Amino acid sequence: MLLRVLVWSVSGILLLAVLAIVAFHIWSQRQYGPAIEQFRADVTAQVDFFCEQQALLGAEPWFHEPRPPGDAGPLLNEWLRVASGPPDLGESPLRLPRHLLLLQKFGSQEDWGTSDLELSSLDFGWMRQMHAFDHWNAIPRAAIPPGKPFDLMSASLPEFSLLTLWAKLRLRHAVEQGTPLEAVRDVRQLAWLAYRTDTLVGGMVAISLLTIEHKLHATLVNPPPDWRPLSPKQLKRFAAVLQSAPSFSSIASPVEVSRKARACQPAIGRCVGLVEAAMFGRFLEPYAKGAYRGAYAALKADSAASTCPTQLLAAVWEQGHTVTDEQARHGAGDESASAARWILTTAVKVPIANQILSTTLTSLDTLRELNALSPAP
Repeated sequence: MLLRVLVWSVSGILLLAVLAIVAFHIWSQRQYGPAIEQFRADVTAQVDFFCEQQALLGAEPWFHEPRPPGDAGPLLNEWLRVASGPPDLGESPLRLPRHLLLLQKFGSQEDWGTSDLELSSLDFGWMRQMHAFDHWNAIPRAAIPPGKPFDLMSASLPEFSLLTLWAKLRLRHAVEQGTPLEAVRDVRQLAWLAYRTDTLVGGMVAISLLTIEHKLHATLVNPPPDWRPLSPKQLKRFAAVLQSAPSFSSIASPVEVSRKARACQPAIGRCVGLVEAAMFGRFLEPYAKGAYRGAYAALKADSAASTCPTQLLAAVWEQGHTVTDEQARHGAGDESASAARWILTTAVKVPIANQILSTTLTSLDTLRELNALSPAP
């Protein structure tokens, strides 16, 4: 009799556990399923337009200028580290006098083109050295401790704002000296290197530098006829492509949509999109791989076949942190993910993965806004 009671008690507990899991699965699907389904519908509807915008943007000569292969990281990372630190770190060609650094901190940078600045002591020669490179490992593999999870979200990036300030001063000084085209070439190269960090932050810095160039050009009465900065519309298009590219490579995107987006030419947003998508995909992989097996297979295959110049994408896949790492911290869903580490059932892990995934889905609003503009650059 006691054995029978024990069996019935255990059976009842198991039944309650199963019912709880089913209830949790249904609740989770109702909570996060609509957001994921809407996202899938959005990327499907926008993928052709995404490819069209890259084709229009790719007409810019800036994307096709010849650049020798090489990594600016060994020089630029160290120069920026020293220049943005205390004086006892040593010398760097990027170290600026304090009165010019104030332009970076207090908002007076808005009048950088007209304010009274003494720039004759600055040496812009280091910018010429940047033309020997075509990419920038801003997070070099050597800086990632071996055997430890790598969290791109919290990784230390170079002081991009210092680079932006130097670009402003370079253009300002060149206009005063009557040699703007040489300075434009230097600033555009810095923009290219920032873009070719394969990071979304670097891409937005590149757009910022190209915007600075355009704004200065607009202030001149008779700019050189050969000076043709990217138009505001092309800059807006560039931003929309980079910001939306991760969506098209997300594991939540339909596989055929992701493959189409990554295959369209020119592949201006591909590397940024792959890195961002790999970061979130790698994080969720222990919980989400079963439910998104096809998306993972396609994302990893395209990552392996990519021609992205930096080591960042490989580092994310090989060493990126996951939801099962103790130090994993990724915004919304952390508490649920931590609890789920102790729950082995896929029926619980998949809903939690979808919960976290739904918080990583980015809007395609910047891409939609381009629909209101004429198709010409």
